Amino acid sequence: VHCSQIHDTMATGARGVKTTTSKPLTVAQKIEAATTTKTQVTISELQACDAEDLFSRYDFEGTALLPRGALTEVLRDIGLAKEMGDGFGPFAQLAFDSHSADSHFLSPHEFKQLYYRLGKEYPKLLPRTPNLKVTVHKANGLPPADVNGKSDPFCTMQVVGKPKTLSQTRHIDKTLDPKWGEEFSDKYGYEEGDDLLFEVMDYDKGTTGDLLCSCVLPCKEFHRAGGFEGTLPMTLAPELGKLKGYAPVLKVRVQVNAFPEPPPAVNIVIRHAEGLPPADANGKSDPFCSVMLVGKTYTKSLTTIKPKTLDPVWNEHFTDKHRYEVGDSIVFKVWDYDKTGDNDLLGEVILDSSQFHKPGGFDGEVALNCPEPKFAPTLGVKVTVRECEEAALAAAESARARLASDAAPVSEASAEAAAVAAAEAVAEVPADAAPAPAAEPAAAAA
Repeated sequence: VHCSQIHDTMATGARGVKTTTSKPLTVAQKIEAATTTKTQVTISELQACDAEDLFSRYDFEGTALLPRGALTEVLRDIGLAKEMGDGFGPFAQLAFDSHSADSHFLSPHEFKQLYYRLGKEYPKLLPRTPNLKVTVHKANGLPPADVNGKSDPFCTMQVVGKPKTLSQTRHIDKTLDPKWGEEFSDKYGYEEGDDLLFEVMDYDKGTTGDLLCSCVLPCKEFHRAGGFEGTLPMTLAPELGKLKGYAPVLKVRVQVNAFPEPPPAVNIVIRHAEGLPPADANGKSDPFCSVMLVGKTYTKSLTTIKPKTLDPVWNEHFTDKHRYEVGDSIVFKVWDYDKTGDNDLLGEVILDSSQFHKPGGFDGEVALNCPEPKFAPTLGVKVTVRECEEAALAAAESARARLASDAAPVSEASAEAAAVAAAEAVAEVPADAAPAPAAEPAAAAA
């Protein structure tokens, strides 16, 4: 009995906690412990998405394993063959052998380890540039979801039909007009022809959130030079369809990184307005101006609001948002801002393409069509078309070059004729003749 008690005490330990004796290491484990160093690292979300996309793209059999040849193609895809030249083949073989546990395949975890090392060694190659850059600016006019008459909105974005591309903004408490200003990528899931889905949700702790409204941006609207930047009308969730008076909108920018960013086709400056009609009880207005290509709502832009004035000065610059085509007209509308109700139209005018699609464009004042006939407000604007300005500049350069080339032979001929005449004059002068008087400075110059 006494020996049994001693044995139990030794097994239990000083504090009564049962301890177990670990098994001795094998020879292979001892060699690994002595020759390897394990370090835990963290990669960014973009790097993780890039690694997963590269792995899945070359996992042709769907086995979650990459053979040696597939890894070679992955390394070639990211640009290592061009970077390394003749050393690429041996490097690809060594990269596979040093990361594959069974010398036959690479698992996703092993591939991520290799990806991390390549990213550290070749930061210009990894991570790759995503296909899309998406900026979610803000939303306005959201429906309320909480008893306080507000919502706690956040916005999600994904490529339609590809849930792995889902990204979301932070949530903002107690507002119907959230401003996020957050940038996302497509997580390497976008392909030409794919549309984008945006959903605004109400945040509820412990749940995935309640849908407030949604919209789809078609591929044709952003898969182009300049991409898309504008305001999208949103559709209320079916559960909120009975609510009246809500027309939520979402402002976003979507750019396809494969397309270079071209300069805008049209530059617009809204300078000032004069003689606007009063819209408020104080005999003033709170005017702002909207500008848009006729029939192209996504090109709409707004100036700032100038409070309590009938002669606002803006001097603000806008562009066509890469959507101008020859023949497009521009509509300007001046509004009175009303915080509680609809904005009141103070005047509008359409500037025809023929008025600005020419060298120099249009720079001046236009008469606004006013709802109240006794007022005759005007709007000062400047509109130039890049194509026309570049053509005028090229024509001027060509004319200067032509004048320079025409002037050069005339100068040489004149100099040669002058030299011959001088030689003949010298030959005709007698040896005993008096020297000629010095030429006047102007004549000498001539």
